[in-house]
Amino acid sequence: MAREDNYVTIFPEADVTPRKFDGLLGWSAAWRCVVDPQEKPLTLDSTVSLNPSATEVTVQPGDSLSEIAQEHDCTVKELAKLNHLRNPSLIFPGQVLKLPVRQYRMNQTEIDSLAAQADTSCTLSFAFEDLIEKPLQKFKVRIESAAGDVLESVTDELGRIQDYVMAKAEEIRVFVNGVHGIKEVARFVPSEGKSDIRLTSPKVRVKGVTQPIKDRAGRIDLDKHPVNTVVSGRDSKGNPVIQINHTCPNRYDLQLGANLCYWDQIIAASERSGIIPQSIAAVINAESAQIKGVWNKDSVAISREKTKAAKALKEQQGESAEGVVVYASSAAGMTQFLNATWLDETFREGTYLNEQARVRGVLADKPKRDALNNIEYHPKTHQQIILPMFEIAPDTWWTKQQIIDNRLLRGVTPYPPHATKALQEWLNLRFEPEFIIMAAVDYGLYNLAKLQAAGYNVESLNDAEKAKIFYLTHHLGLGDAKRFIRKTITEESAHKLLVAQVGAKSAAGYASRNGNSFVRGHRDWLCYYIDNNIEPDDFYCPKIEHTEKKESNALENIIERLNGS
Repeated sequence: MAREDNYVTIFPEADVTPRKFDGLLGWSAAWRCVVDPQEKPLTLDSTVSLNPSATEVTVQPGDSLSEIAQEHDCTVKELAKLNHLRNPSLIFPGQVLKLPVRQYRMNQTEIDSLAAQADTSCTLSFAFEDLIEKPLQKFKVRIESAAGDVLESVTDELGRIQDYVMAKAEEIRVFVNGVHGIKEVARFVPSEGKSDIRLTSPKVRVKGVTQPIKDRAGRIDLDKHPVNTVVSGRDSKGNPVIQINHTCPNRYDLQLGANLCYWDQIIAASERSGIIPQSIAAVINAESAQIKGVWNKDSVAISREKTKAAKALKEQQGESAEGVVVYASSAAGMTQFLNATWLDETFREGTYLNEQARVRGVLADKPKRDALNNIEYHPKTHQQIILPMFEIAPDTWWTKQQIIDNRLLRGVTPYPPHATKALQEWLNLRFEPEFIIMAAVDYGLYNLAKLQAAGYNVESLNDAEKAKIFYLTHHLGLGDAKRFIRKTITEESAHKLLVAQVGAKSAAGYASRNGNSFVRGHRDWLCYYIDNNIEPDDFYCPKIEHTEKKESNALENIIERLNGS
């Protein structure tokens, strides 16, 4: 049978009579279970639609009232009434418009009513595969819930069984019927909504025929073969062997499975940052939408409900609904960078984005100019004021603040309508794996450094624990992350954040289950998601040979250490 420390040789004799064989080969390691929620948390824009303190907006050239209403999550009718506009089509640049104040508090009756309507069901989509990611066909499985619900099934040609649906989230146990009888291979508590569950066997099934030596001995143990293949032949001593060409073992003890295509980018980001590649992979896995287990580099944050409603409205008006999309956030790419954050990281010295922007010639240090395009000089030194600038158009260079003030990034969309061609092309680099992964690591390290400078005990964390803080600060932004760590997020802000992530009904449900508190409900939801989805363990090889495995505590325990407890 399989050995833990090497590839498998199943026929030691050098000369044998041809005979068929059919068996399972691989490492004597545990099954792997990866739980991937289909609805990933949003990276939220810092727009007034999510900020109740913002009360007005200044009209910019090219603005329309409908665009402003969409950007600030209100209606044209509301804006027109609040600003006493007789003709909503007549607004002008420089005009200051009042915005409707959003109330995020709900009374107890409203919370109870919505909580009763909240959908707490779980739908689990299972897929079973072998060590080299081939579907396990006609495989007998058994699913049990803590409530006693049982599903027994046999996998199809894709290694799948029918979806398993529960009324609420509770512990699940998964059993398989193998050659040695029934064996439990996974146990977990899923999140509400729909999740894809991928279970990977530590074995691989191979079929073939043994053959006696002909001509010279082979070199299968020395030759290289494609990853995730099984090769049969003879080694340099003439022994018949079957070799499982998997990524493990390797000097990083890294296993990416179906995301092997991003190996080079993960390793480059790890070597640049000094953070173990398993932690980087775990963060990207939690951030990224997936297609059949592969991180989707082209993912964007689309509001399904609003898009459906917008398409229905178009069709009612007798127009084509093709291409109608309503975005929930400007986040884009595998690590869900917002427009504004991407720009910040581009201008921040020392980042990968800053380096690449300068190499490509779209970012350079230029003299500051006044409204009449005259070069400005420092009043004391009389030297030219030199600032980093982005070339938004041929021979037109703007500072970061000019880009923001002129609202070139405005709108909850990864494709801001007023962005120049050059700026949009730079934003579109969020769909390039090298850029998005490097940027995520740079941003994570920056946030850790800011926390350390603010007095938090970041140095006490190992790389597996830092991955959870990477995600926390990226998801909430540094300001809200600090408030989350200090437990100073207000009830109003917690309500706003939770509703934006899970919807009003589910948010009320979380609040109801946590003493009618949105603060505790939001904390419960986010801690659960991070603890169950930032799992560096999922990205280690079955047998660790070259590195030291980093273990992670629960997020609440990590926060206690950050606070010095």
